[in-house]
Amino acid sequence: MYIVILGAGRVGTQLARQLVLEKKDVALIERDSEKARDAANRLDCLIINDEGNSLEGLTKAGIQKADIFVSVTDSDETNLIACGLVSAEYDKVKTIARVRNLDYSRTKMISNSFLGIDYVINPEIEAARIISYAISHGARSDIMLFENTSLQMRNLNIRKESAFVGQSLKSVRQNMDFAFLIAAILRDEHYIIPSGETIIQEGDQLYIISSEKGFELIFKLEDLKKSELNQITLIGGGHISAYVVEELLNQDHNNFSRVGKSKIGRLFNRKHKRSLQIIEKDYDRCKELAERFPQVLVTHADVTDDSFNEEEFLAGTDLIITATNNQELNIITGIYAKTLGVDKAMALVIRNSYRNMAHNLNVDVTVCLNDTVVNSILKVIRKGNIKNVHALSGGKLEVVEFQIEENSPIAGKKISELKLPEKSLVIFLSHEGQDIIPTGDTIIGRNDYVVLILERESVSRIEKIISG
Repeated sequence: MYIVILGAGRVGTQLARQLVLEKKDVALIERDSEKARDAANRLDCLIINDEGNSLEGLTKAGIQKADIFVSVTDSDETNLIACGLVSAEYDKVKTIARVRNLDYSRTKMISNSFLGIDYVINPEIEAARIISYAISHGARSDIMLFENTSLQMRNLNIRKESAFVGQSLKSVRQNMDFAFLIAAILRDEHYIIPSGETIIQEGDQLYIISSEKGFELIFKLEDLKKSELNQITLIGGGHISAYVVEELLNQDHNNFSRVGKSKIGRLFNRKHKRSLQIIEKDYDRCKELAERFPQVLVTHADVTDDSFNEEEFLAGTDLIITATNNQELNIITGIYAKTLGVDKAMALVIRNSYRNMAHNLNVDVTVCLNDTVVNSILKVIRKGNIKNVHALSGGKLEVVEFQIEENSPIAGKKISELKLPEKSLVIFLSHEGQDIIPTGDTIIGRNDYVVLILERESVSRIEKIISG
C-alpha cells in the first residue's frame, strides 16, 4: 500500500511514523523547508519539500501510484482543495481530509462528497464525543469505544493502597466472580502483554476489559466512588467545548423526554439537570457562546491571570474539563482544581506522552487530540473491515476492532489456530449479540466483532490473517 500525506506537523509525522512501522510505503509532503528537513531526519520515508495543493508537488510524491492521499495541514481550505484536486485527477486514489472548522464538517456539501473527497475527519468532534461519553460514565477513567458490545476498555492506575498490588493476574481472576480481562499493563513507560503469572505493582496502569457492572465492582474495590456530575465547568471556549456543551444539552433534553412531562417528571428533571459553565478569556468569543447557549453560564475570565478567583468561579463544581490550546495549562489547571475540592478533572492534551503524565498527577480522564485524528485515519486506511483503532502506550500498542466477513479465512477457526504474532491477544469478541472474553478454544464465527491488542509492528501480519 502506498500512502501520500500532506503536512508534516505533529499529526502528519505521527501518522507517517506509524505507517512506516507497519511496512507501508509512505511519502510526506511539506512546504516549510525546516519542517521538511526535520521530518527527513526522523522518518524513514520519502520527504518532498513542495506545495501539496499543486499537481507538480503531488507528482513528485508519486500520487499517480498512490492508494490513499491524506491531507492534514493546519489549513482546512488547503486540505479540502488538495483532496479535491487529487480526486479530480486520480479517481482511484482514496482521499482523507482533516477539517477542524465545525461549519465545514457539518455542511451538507461534505456529507454529499463535496469535491469528490471520500472521508472528512474532524478531530474536535471526535474528541468531544469521547469527552461526552466519559462524562456519561462518571469521568473516573479513560474509556475506549467499541461497536455492538456492552464491554468496555478502561485504564486503572494502581495506587499504593490498591487491593491489586502484589497479586498475580491468575489470583485476581480467581477472586473475582465476574468476567474481566487485564489486556495490557503500562509500567515505567514500557508495556506488558501480561500472563497469568504477571504480578501487579504499585504505579502500574492497567488496561481492563469488562462490563459496566464489572467496572462498578472494580471501582468500588479501589474506593473510586461514582459521584453525580451535576455542575460542570469547561475551561476554554473553543470548538471542542462548544460541541461538548451541545452533546450534554442534548443528553439533558433526551433524559427529560424519557422522564415525561408530568408534574413528577418536571420536578425530577429540575433536580437532576446539569449546570454548565464555560470560562473563556476572549470577550468576543464569550458573546458568541452566550448567544448560542443561553442556558449556559459563560464567564469572561483568564485562569492564568493573578486576579482569577478560583474559589469563586469553581465553587460547587463537580467536574472540570480543561480544553484550551495549551496542554500544560490543561493538566495544571485540572490538578489545581482538585486541590480546591473539585471531584473530577478531565484534560485535553495534544501529545500522547502527556497522557501518562496527567494520569500520574491525578487527572481522572485525558483525551489526546493527535491520537483521536490519527486513529480515525488509520480506521479508514486499514484492511479487513476495521471498525475502530485505539493507540496505547504512546502508539507502541494498538487495540483494533474488526468484523469477520463472510469469506474471511479465520471464520470458523479456534483462536488457538490463528497463529497470531507474539505479544498479540484476542481480548474479546461479540457473537450474535453475546459478549465473550475468549479462551484458546473459542471459535470465531462469521459476522463476529473481534477486538485484538497487538504491537504496531504486527499490524500488516494481522491484516493478512484477517483478509487472507
